[in-house]
Amino acid sequence: MERVRSSENTGTIETTIGDLIAAISEIALAAGKTEEEGYELASMTLEYILRTKSHRPTLH
Repeated sequence: MERVRSSENTGTIETTIGDLIAAISEIALAAGKTEEEGYELASMTLEYILRTKSHRPTLH
């Protein structure tokens, strides 16, 4: 599985894409008033993460 690695002021988190999607979905479903709203929240969150993180240059 592909691993995602994030390093910011809060530290480093290493996880799989599948685990990230599952965690976001679980939180969004709990936060939404309906199941449909929960999935919409999860979708918007994942889209935001992918759009904002994919445009940053990688420094080696």
